[in-house]
Amino acid sequence: MSLPAGVDGVTVSSGKPLCLPDGTPFEGKLLFTGPDVVTVNGEEVLLGGTKEVVLDAGAFEVALAAPDTAGMSPSGWPYRVTAVLSNAPGWVRYVSLTKDTPSVALADVIVPDPVAGQFSVLVDPSALLAKSQNLADVPNKATARTNLDLGDSAVLDVGTTADTVAAGDDPRFSSSKPWVFDVTAQPYGAVGDAVLVHDGQVTGGVATLTCSTSAPFKPSLVGKSVLIQGAGPSGVTAFRTTFAGYTSTSIMSLTDAPPTSITGAVVVFGTNNYAAIRAATQAAENYLAAGHTYAEVYSPPGAYILDGPLDTSKSGNGQVPIGVYATTDVKKIPHFRGEGSGAAVRHWEQLVPQFGGSCWISFGFYASTSAQITDLNSNGNPGIISAPNEGTSNGLAYGASGRFSNVMPMISGMAFLVPHTQYGITRGAWNFFGCANAHIRDVSISTLGVVPGSDYTSPGVFATGLSIACLMPAPGNNDLSTVDNLSIQGGYTYGIFFSEHTLIGRIMALYCWAGLCPVGNYAGSGGAAHSMRVLSASVEACTHEVYIIGYGAEGIGPIVDIELSTESGTPNIDGNSTAALLAAVGQLRLTGLFNSAGVSTAHPTGIEIINGQAPKAISRKTSSFVCSPIDRTLLCDTTAGTFTATLPDADVNPVEYALRNTGTNALTVAVATGGQLITDIGSTSGTSTVSVAAGQTRRFQAAYNGTAWGWYAV
Repeated sequence: MSLPAGVDGVTVSSGKPLCLPDGTPFEGKLLFTGPDVVTVNGEEVLLGGTKEVVLDAGAFEVALAAPDTAGMSPSGWPYRVTAVLSNAPGWVRYVSLTKDTPSVALADVIVPDPVAGQFSVLVDPSALLAKSQNLADVPNKATARTNLDLGDSAVLDVGTTADTVAAGDDPRFSSSKPWVFDVTAQPYGAVGDAVLVHDGQVTGGVATLTCSTSAPFKPSLVGKSVLIQGAGPSGVTAFRTTFAGYTSTSIMSLTDAPPTSITGAVVVFGTNNYAAIRAATQAAENYLAAGHTYAEVYSPPGAYILDGPLDTSKSGNGQVPIGVYATTDVKKIPHFRGEGSGAAVRHWEQLVPQFGGSCWISFGFYASTSAQITDLNSNGNPGIISAPNEGTSNGLAYGASGRFSNVMPMISGMAFLVPHTQYGITRGAWNFFGCANAHIRDVSISTLGVVPGSDYTSPGVFATGLSIACLMPAPGNNDLSTVDNLSIQGGYTYGIFFSEHTLIGRIMALYCWAGLCPVGNYAGSGGAAHSMRVLSASVEACTHEVYIIGYGAEGIGPIVDIELSTESGTPNIDGNSTAALLAAVGQLRLTGLFNSAGVSTAHPTGIEIINGQAPKAISRKTSSFVCSPIDRTLLCDTTAGTFTATLPDADVNPVEYALRNTGTNALTVAVATGGQLITDIGSTSGTSTVSVAAGQTRRFQAAYNGTAWGWYAV
């Protein structure tokens, strides 16, 4: 806002950018405060309160009223300058301005505190060494070195090798732990400065982004990556580009024009750390290749954008690949570590995705479902982090020899975000298909969608694509894979692929087409022969709570033991084939607010579904019904008349049903599947129906007689 006519102005600038001692620009704002009320000639009120200016890379410029303007009352007062900084302690200074000097630098007009008085001279400057002499005026240089315990370091050459004085980029300064590779350290230089706002507005075909409410923009953003949710083509949904120019704090021009108009869009922008994070990971792998067994890729708290292509050069398919390690050598352990816990779950009223701690945000997604299928068929499932995987063109695909990389990746304390696509054609957080085993702890995975609105209202649409949030080691690999405190917050076709020897302590899967996906075999892997266990899972707003992928070794398995909490009205088990469901065995204990009448399996399965909230599964029936997978004891009151209890498909059915006739009429028991029979007690041949007299109880078990499955009264 310009100053009123008759008021002299002074432009105050930073001069040079305001910086920390190490050269890092201050981040935050300055508040210039004058008297509460100032008038000119006793009439017009000119000033009341504070003028705020935001620092841009440590620089600023602001126009202020000159306190010695003619007719101003009061006059001659100093401005109080308060620094509110996000990367350094705040401070307070005072500046004195005059109309005779209309343009000044802040450092040139600082004056003593008008209340505390003059600054005291703490050191007699005449006794100080002259800066211009560069210590040449030290009276006795040898004595000075001795007194300072410098030894001969003051006369050594600067360098990064032995017998030299360390330079600023000396790797000896980078870490006291040589196995830790900090992505923000030199020479990598990642910057966790990603910003997420939810007031983006674009018009289709116009290369301009407006964020009127948050007003988060500044000139230094030009050239940086930006992703706008909802501005992409139908089904693809996401749109990525770079900033081309700065207009104001609320308007930026874009390098490319989005195809779709949208308001209230989630927008993510910031520094592209693709090269930096890959370089830190490669340095960690070089350390492992030098004979070490453990290396850590460390991400300090911050949100780091990765805007770059998938890399298949290491037999995987990821933005951050890890390579092949010989099975004949010691197992290698690369650890991707963040700070604290990354598993925090967004509140359902949040208007921005959840991120916190150490977060990697991929800007990668497919242009179409066909592009996704083509890449998966050639290179395997994509992940932000990818080890050797199941692709057919990468030289390490599963086959007769069942090769894999002798590596145990670890991920802890991190969050992963990817673009939200309506069709489920985004990338996962990791693909560890070809790894020996893997350990995951305190991690979250999510697309950039939000719950308020339409992003997650129809999880079934995600089945249009084939995205997998995370893929654990395939069957046939080594023992001991663990997952603890993993939150998968939505937007994927499949939540997690996991197989034998996997122990999941705590997991949550929301808004996916399929939540938990136990794997019997996948992409030509060996068949699972050992069990997997999920101690506590919550799966909500998924089309399928459990989805079986392939069958295990010799047609048995996967073998599962899952405790699952859900709020679904139709909790179910499905799979990618009838054979997969027939082979699967184990138990699924359901808890939560589910509808017991809606429990189902898509095909017969050996997984026993248990009502985990009932001490005994007993229910009362007064009319004809079909026994459900969750039923056990059924009290059939035939007082009002005879009715029929129908047994489900007997194929591999693990449930024993107890049917008691508590009424006065007969209860008929029939089979649902044509060709199957019921063999009653005392009989060697089966019939399509049997009768349970009033007051009697019959138990029925499914069994295979060498020719066919059927039901047997016991």
